[in-house]
Amino acid sequence: MLRTLFPTERCRGTFNSSVRGGGGGLGRALASLLITRGSAVFLCDRSSEDLEKVVGDLKREFPEGKVGLSPLDVRSLPGWDKAWDECVDQLGSPAVVINIAGVKGEEDWEQTYDVNIKGVHNGIVTSHKYLSRETGGSGGIVVNISSTAGVTCIGDMFATPAYTASKHAVSALTRTFGHKFWYNRTGVSVIAVAPFYIDTPFIGEWKDWTPDTEAQKELEKSAAGKKILSPGEAALKIFNTFRAESGSIWLLRSGMFPPFNIPDYKLPQPKIL
Repeated sequence: MLRTLFPTERCRGTFNSSVRGGGGGLGRALASLLITRGSAVFLCDRSSEDLEKVVGDLKREFPEGKVGLSPLDVRSLPGWDKAWDECVDQLGSPAVVINIAGVKGEEDWEQTYDVNIKGVHNGIVTSHKYLSRETGGSGGIVVNISSTAGVTCIGDMFATPAYTASKHAVSALTRTFGHKFWYNRTGVSVIAVAPFYIDTPFIGEWKDWTPDTEAQKELEKSAAGKKILSPGEAALKIFNTFRAESGSIWLLRSGMFPPFNIPDYKLPQPKIL
């Protein structure tokens, strides 16, 4: 399932927000939180059925809330343009774009790369296209949902090479597009969060992550006894990173507050003989 979210136009501390991946558990939790904080929210998902259910639930829970929706396959750049136009028509221009869309699966590793990397890249370049000060925009924020698997290969990350590599790519896209070289020109801040497992249907069973039975055992052993994030806790931690420095990546673990900024690795200076 491919998902995304937009909070829209910034006003008096609130946001119009767009969530790409809005049909999932984390997207639902983020949308609820943003609405309670005064944001209009625009949700996107490849599954129209899931999307309509979530939006219907949100409208019943928040009758005064402003919620819009559009189907979107994040792998399609023209699809991003269409969703953006629909967001502007329904709620106004987004100020925050949250890239949640992601899949797992080592057997179909090409799809894992296609969604997890291309989807995020499309979200960033689309945000630059419409929000950059160089093209008359007012700037904005892009939040990429990476993973603890995207900042290290220590732990059980070796069990899912494709997923781990794709999330490392999300971290790299964040550090590069979030660099002051781009931020100072565009006014678009790009940050990422790297959560541990979140208690949503995305976790599934270990066989959903990899067909290799020995790798499944490693995943199960590594996760045993560890606290996982609730969707609500994850949403609040993500919300608290919105004003973080562009290019930063924040580790999210259950009970760990505030989120921890993961420093980039600086290469050692060579000795001159």
